[in-house]
Amino acid sequence: MKYNFKKLPRSIREVEVIFNHDEFLSYWETSYGREASAVQLKGFRPGTAPKELLDKAIDKDEVFNKAASLAVRDALKEITQENSWEIIDQPRVEILESDTGLKFKATLIVFPEVVLGNYKKIAKSVLSDKKEVKIEQDEVDKTIDWVLKSRAQIIRVGREAKKGDIVEINLDGNKDKFVLGEGQMRDGLEDKIVGHKESDKFDGVELVGVYDRKAPELNDDFVRSIGKFNSVEEFKNSIKEGILKEKQDKEIEKNRLRILSEIIKSAKIDMPEILVDKTLENMVHEYRHYMEHMKNLKNRPSEEDLNKRLKPEAEKRVASELIINQIAKEEHLEPITAEVEAEVNTFLKSRNNSEASKIDPRRVYDYSYDIIKNKKVFEFLESV
Repeated sequence: MKYNFKKLPRSIREVEVIFNHDEFLSYWETSYGREASAVQLKGFRPGTAPKELLDKAIDKDEVFNKAASLAVRDALKEITQENSWEIIDQPRVEILESDTGLKFKATLIVFPEVVLGNYKKIAKSVLSDKKEVKIEQDEVDKTIDWVLKSRAQIIRVGREAKKGDIVEINLDGNKDKFVLGEGQMRDGLEDKIVGHKESDKFDGVELVGVYDRKAPELNDDFVRSIGKFNSVEEFKNSIKEGILKEKQDKEIEKNRLRILSEIIKSAKIDMPEILVDKTLENMVHEYRHYMEHMKNLKNRPSEEDLNKRLKPEAEKRVASELIINQIAKEEHLEPITAEVEAEVNTFLKSRNNSEASKIDPRRVYDYSYDIIKNKKVFEFLESV
């Protein structure tokens, strides 16, 4: 067997393969033998009919097609192994010649080559500019206020509605509750409700109920009732720690995205269109699912607009995955089985038994593998 190939953009390889007569003959004979064993001729047991009768009964085109299929399979297996290619889509095969053997052309899409820039230097540069996370007293006060309001007594009142009240309204036949003053309503509806009483009807709205919120007093008894706190001071410290952790996590995530973005800019990636298309398809599906639950969403984008809008993000997602995969490979950061299984167990424990039983184990394993791999890569970049 002889072959040559051309590299085309988008990780495409165009391969031309030639089997001479003797090389292809073995595939022909294998295919012919299989067809012959399936032929049933009256008066002869399988495999005992004379060759001249078998030859007339056998479909030569079918023999050739199956022989060619076997030859193509073996050739592409050998070629991909020899060149360390990983095929990511069904090859397109065209038979060019069959008179003196077999000549065919195969178009393959292979896992892309990724040439990284100096990713260690990039990570170090980005992290040298990271910000120190601080907590403002206003953030603590707002969180405490939210906790108190979430534990407030809800009391129906007969007075006019004011900011801070919970109101129940009937709008276009749909009943719902909102907190006035928190921007939960659209089209300036909150301002229209303020000053109205229960049963008032205006601008297509019926005010069904007005509720006051009586927040509890912040004292030691209250904080003991909501958690393992012995004092208000312990409660406040816990809130500070929680806010600090949340802000630190956000800062870490922001820096990781910056690092990844800069590494993508410095890398050379022969991006296969099929990977982008599959990612884009999933993103469009997710967005459509989201829009189905947005009853009041206006100006829903067309399929064409949605694809155009989301494609750059799809390309970035694919590039990010390829970059992380390449760094993991070069730095030997691939997860081991024990790490992945531990992550799988953590994931499944977060689901109830009924939900966990419906999850595809292969998908959970792949998801957990990616989680561990991403974590290892970013921890490595943050340590250089």
